[in-house]
Amino acid sequence: MSLSTALGGRLAALGLTRGAIAAISTMIAVGTAISLLSPLVALTLSGRGVSERTIGFLVATLALSALFSTPYAPRIAHRFGTARTISYLLPAAACLIPFAWYVTALPILFVLLFVYGMCVSICFALSEFWINAVTPHHRRGIVMGIYATCLSIGFAFGPMLISITGLSSPLPFFLGSALFVIAVMPTWMARDVSPDFSEKPSGSFFSFIFAVPIATFGVLVFAMAESSGFAFLPLWGQHLGYAPAIFPLLASAMTLGNVVFQIPLGLVADKIDKRLILLVCGLVGCLGMVIASAATANWLVLAAVLFLWGGASAGLYTVGLAHLAARFSGGDLASANSAFVFCYALGMLIGPVMVGDAMNRMPTTGFPIAIGAAFGAYCIIAAARLVRSRAETP
Repeated sequence: MSLSTALGGRLAALGLTRGAIAAISTMIAVGTAISLLSPLVALTLSGRGVSERTIGFLVATLALSALFSTPYAPRIAHRFGTARTISYLLPAAACLIPFAWYVTALPILFVLLFVYGMCVSICFALSEFWINAVTPHHRRGIVMGIYATCLSIGFAFGPMLISITGLSSPLPFFLGSALFVIAVMPTWMARDVSPDFSEKPSGSFFSFIFAVPIATFGVLVFAMAESSGFAFLPLWGQHLGYAPAIFPLLASAMTLGNVVFQIPLGLVADKIDKRLILLVCGLVGCLGMVIASAATANWLVLAAVLFLWGGASAGLYTVGLAHLAARFSGGDLASANSAFVFCYALGMLIGPVMVGDAMNRMPTTGFPIAIGAAFGAYCIIAAARLVRSRAETP
């Protein structure tokens, strides 16, 4: 048996089909490019004297564009096909990235970022649909864990490129464009196994938000926690009186938890009820914030808590995606995945606003109180859905 045959058999045993590998490979490059562009735009505009408030509005454009575009992703995929849509939109986004360096008129930059965000958001929704659609049902948990881990690594790698290229030239912007072009290759090569479906979704887009609330509301809470963690954990460390070198380590602890726990959670999700895992992740998210508020005297203990909390909260994303695929297929799965991305974008908007206001009122306790309350509300929803489903099962 050749090495390639043995490797292919091993990947197949894990549930990693050729289509899933292509979609995951595409999203690694896309994740790297996205995590590169946001801080790149912010730092470049700041260096040009643009106010932080204006920069915040411009960065928020990416989330707004996702809210606008994801409801249309299933229709677009139905019309053009999954792989073709991704293969057309990624080069379009690649062409827009360098304009962020050359364009100085903020209204035009707003429009460019909005269109860029639309392209990327649709690609995200369809790639996750692709992975779910071509993965065997008994392996969706582990495959989604691998996907989430790879995506987190891509997100972590993007900002590192800035330190290599610097900010004095358009080079990092063109590097982001190159990453998007590279991302097209695995998708186009696997277009023959793309899940191009003929049936239309059975309901309206927004009906899928409430069809599986344990998944969609879970990713909304995760997005609130993740976006707020990146934005405010360093500031929280400052309010707690830690040394400046400690500030970024708090967000790093959360991110490391995201990376480490997704594959183990995926393995467990393939063996037991995914709704139970989502409830446990929500409980850990809520209790983690309670413990974090009591563990501020020692930053090492706080970092350890954030590590566990970050892994559990990211489980809402990983296991939630796998749960969607257990409920839907075809056009309905595409709509459900789009609703999932829509809720993620909504959480990215709500979280920083809510946490920022809470920390303005309560600098040392606002972060854990606001995020802990969001997880607590989710736990009520998840528990209610789990009890209801088990009561309906004879």
